[in-house]
Amino acid sequence: MRNLFFLAALLSATFGSAAAQAAGLLPSATHAASPNNAQGVPTPHPIVGNWTWKLQGKACSESNEYRANGSRAGNSGDEVIQGSYEIAPLPSLLGFYRLVETVTTTNAKRDCSGDLHEASDPPVTRFIQFNPKRDQFIICKAESLQACFGPLKKMPA
Repeated sequence: MRNLFFLAALLSATFGSAAAQAAGLLPSATHAASPNNAQGVPTPHPIVGNWTWKLQGKACSESNEYRANGSRAGNSGDEVIQGSYEIAPLPSLLGFYRLVETVTTTNAKRDCSGDLHEASDPPVTRFIQFNPKRDQFIICKAESLQACFGPLKKMPA
């Protein structure tokens, strides 16, 4: 056990806590706000805010508001939903944040993709990756660029 603690400390010192978490040696948090900064003031996760995306070639757009308290609201096509989310405070070694979204209420209308979402649906796990400025991100089915959409762009506050 002492060796695992030493290895976690070494990984954290060398590569940051993300490497130690990815190795499974440190617990990972799954809440909307990231750890406090040096002054002890909570720092919001980069996902907190209003985001929008327009489906290319179609008159359909999507907007999402991710709040610091873990709740979210979204509009996509005719669909209007409310829900909750959990997101990893740090990206994986591949640069993706694990995002789990749950629908709590919906108007039962179709989204831009033609899908229907219900409050009884199980949570959906997706993986997001921010651009360097953190003002855009893509949403992927896995930690891969093979099945993604976006980018969603951050709206001015």
